[in-house]
Amino acid sequence: MFRFEREQMVFEISGVRVGGQPGENPTVVIGSIFYRGDKTSDESGKVDKEAAQALIAKYEEVCDKVGLPCMLDVVCTRAENARKRLEFAADATKMPILIDYINDEAAVSALEAARELGIIDRVLLNSFNPETKGHVYQKAREVGLRAGVALTYSSRAVISYKERVRLLESLIPKMKEAGVEKILIDTVVMDLVTLGLACRAIYEVKSRYGYPCGCGAHNAIAMWRSLKQRKDRVLMAACSAVANALPVAVGADFVLFGPISDAEFMVPAIAIVSASYGQVLMEDGRRPPPSHPRFKISRF
Repeated sequence: MFRFEREQMVFEISGVRVGGQPGENPTVVIGSIFYRGDKTSDESGKVDKEAAQALIAKYEEVCDKVGLPCMLDVVCTRAENARKRLEFAADATKMPILIDYINDEAAVSALEAARELGIIDRVLLNSFNPETKGHVYQKAREVGLRAGVALTYSSRAVISYKERVRLLESLIPKMKEAGVEKILIDTVVMDLVTLGLACRAIYEVKSRYGYPCGCGAHNAIAMWRSLKQRKDRVLMAACSAVANALPVAVGADFVLFGPISDAEFMVPAIAIVSASYGQVLMEDGRRPPPSHPRFKISRF
């Protein structure tokens, strides 16, 4: 097992620790709700509370069983539904919440709602990228946002892990200037072939900067059309589990694994890697806490 020479940052967001040397803290899993096709909410923001709460409860239960900390990625597609979805999420769980916005209007509305709901310290904006407009940064500063995701996306970065890393030279200072102090780096997965580039970028980012780093590995499978056309749930689950566990093996601190409805098989797959590296930590003379996957996965 490797260790990064650069000191690794660890941020605590609403009780969840993310970052550090591989094995130091369990991988943070991030599941999404209200994404396109999710029937627990319509475009107006009306939420099927019973169905959505059941999904969240199951997600939290699985994470607790295997010892992985978790966050909830709340997709806000329009300014009109941002407040309703965030208000529901804030009441339904104590997890940190990622504001996953589709357009600038949704981002601004969601940030305003987070402040008004008194949950600004629990939220991260997902995400800031090289195309993020100035008024989004301005709103982040205005509402007192302290945590956010830096997405290393550009047309050139899609085909280059080096370009992903280079983009941070300008992106990180802009986020800090807006008051965002707790920065998580998402190295961008768009399809299967970019998963390897994202994993290499994770290693490079942690080596150079020391920030908590991860990616949305589920995109590697979600965009695999021929696999989806086979409609083989077992094969799909197996491929998804491997794709989501791979970044953790190279040091990822968090993984956006896709819909929370997939938590039952995604989360244990990710926990296996964290549990394995927990033993390496013990041999190096550091004992993980009893809640670590090293001690919980065998009882799952």
